[in-house]
Parts: sequence; C-alpha cells; structure tokens
Amino acid sequence: MFFELIKKRIKNIDNKLLYLLLLLIFIIMSSIIIRWIEPETFDSYFTALWWIMTTITTVGFGDISPVTIGGQLYAMTAVYIVGIGLMGGVIGFIVDGIQEYRRKKEEGKLPYKEKDHYIIINYTKRSKETIEE
Repeated sequence: MFFELIKKRIKNIDNKLLYLLLLLIFIIMSSIIIRWIEPETFDSYFTALWWIMTTITTVGFGDISPVTIGGQLYAMTAVYIVGIGLMGGVIGFIVDGIQEYRRKKEEGKLPYKEKDHYIIINYTKRSKETIEE
C-alpha cells in the first residue's frame, strides 16, 4: 500500500524535478553519512558537503579524502557511482533544456509576449518600401 502511494506520487512529478530532488537529498545525506563515518577527517558538516560536491562534480581536489576503509568504501560505492550518475543526469537535463530553448528560438516557436506589433512574412525590399509608405 505504501509503495503504491509512492508510485502514484512519483508519476505526477516531472523526471527532471525528481532527479534534482534526488540529487539534493543524496548530497545532504552523503554529507551527514561521511561526517558520521569519519569525524576526524571531516571536522564539520560544511567540510563534508564541500568534499561531496567536489567529488560528484569529478573535480576532487584531493586535499581532503576518506582515510578509513569504511569511508573509502562509501566513497567508491555511493559517491562515485550514484553521486556522479545523478549529477550527470541533472547536468544532462540542464543542457537539454538549453538546447531545446535554442532550437525553438531558431524555429520561431517561442511565444511572443509583446503588444502592438506586426508580423511580416517573406520580407523583401518591396516590403521595406511598403512599410515606409
């Protein structure tokens, strides 16, 4: 019953929003988990958050990294696989949205919201003369 309710709720949510929400939850939960696994290495939740963000964006400066086996296993399984995958999906949706906007703009399919205008199709030199008259 509980899972059926969740399935119905998820079907109403756009996939892009769902991926973004999952990414944000993953980032917050991973910051808490890595801080709990290695409190000596990650002395604050902000440091843990910073490490998660640099790792899932595949930058990974290397100045802070897990040193225990538990922390390293968590980084390899959850952060590398799930985190980088979710971040890649969200970035893909963003790039897809930008590309879709550019395509619609080039095809003239974006809605025009201004008032008091004229649309001239097949604009030629003669059209310019007609407008000037």
